[in-house]
Amino acid sequence: MARDRAANRKRPSTRTRILNAGLGMFAKKGFAGATTREISASAGVNEVTLFRYFGSKAELYAAVIAERSLIADIRRDFSFDMNVPIGELVKDNASSVLSALRANREVLMMLMGDAWRVSRARSVISQTGAEEGVVIVKDLMEALIDAGKIRKVDSDIAARALVGMIQSYFLTHDLMTGKKPNQEEDDRMLEGFVDVFLNGIRAGGSG
Repeated sequence: MARDRAANRKRPSTRTRILNAGLGMFAKKGFAGATTREISASAGVNEVTLFRYFGSKAELYAAVIAERSLIADIRRDFSFDMNVPIGELVKDNASSVLSALRANREVLMMLMGDAWRVSRARSVISQTGAEEGVVIVKDLMEALIDAGKIRKVDSDIAARALVGMIQSYFLTHDLMTGKKPNQEEDDRMLEGFVDVFLNGIRAGGSG
């Protein structure tokens, strides 16, 4: 009896199992292709139970995005410490974003597939704060401007430029080639991104 209770404590809750099954099925088949019947079967519950926790497939999809999202990971590790040298601060935060992308690759693959293919999914994605990651980096840019560490620029554009470099590396290095993360290569790329981002590429004295 005690062993049974211990096993039950270790088993994920019904809601968690449905969320995990939804993530796996949406990542595999997309919003349109995944069915609540398949998700229920994968979670080991019936459809009635799924709809008791999540009123519709769209509601489950939104919950997967919100609760299996890289935003929480980015927020947890992101630093606004103005006492840290700016190059180190930007690199550490860029590394945090890259780590969050890697840890949430299934969600990202799901979103990239559905964002352009399914209008209903696009609506759900936009309502769940799809640009919140950019907003976090934008807040850092504004803090750096206020601290006099970078010149006054459009913080939104600056944030998108930095995030874009990291996303490009993740897409081309990790997703498209399937290469495993390599710390030496990561450091080279991130240090290069930070150098270009903070110092530009124009030769000194050039017009």
